[in-house]
Amino acid sequence: MSDTKKTNLTDVFRSPATNTRIAGLETTLITAAAEFKGSLAFSGELRLDGRIEGNIQAEDGQLTIGEEAVVKAEISVKDVIIYGKVQGDITAQGRIEIKGKAQVYGDLHANRVMIEDGAVFVGNSKTLSGGSEPKPEFSQIFTRLSNGGASRSNGHSSKVEAE
Repeated sequence: MSDTKKTNLTDVFRSPATNTRIAGLETTLITAAAEFKGSLAFSGELRLDGRIEGNIQAEDGQLTIGEEAVVKAEISVKDVIIYGKVQGDITAQGRIEIKGKAQVYGDLHANRVMIEDGAVFVGNSKTLSGGSEPKPEFSQIFTRLSNGGASRSNGHSSKVEAE
């Protein structure tokens, strides 16, 4: 017999649009009692406090991962706020916020990323801005290295020898 709980309809709630944090969007709540595996697509706002393994997708949606949530998924949404535990890559067209006690293990792809003090993030972060600005060239700043270790400062010359 499996220890996996089945998701009951009472574990998923929809609240009226008037109670949402984003004007005009409907909020869906998946409680801590819910656990499921597969793909989840939504629109509006989703508050996830349960456990999910698979994929989460919403082009125009905001995902909030609660403190009790455990998520092992590839996530692609507009915005995501994380208070719980996430393993998997996250893509957000808007922003990713990783709150104080959150744990995120995976790569982040977003226009904006905010990580609060105390949060755990293990992975890489890349902007989605599409390389609109060229990367700066820092090699010209490090002239001492390109001159074989010699530098000139205030008219004095110095050389560092490697042992």
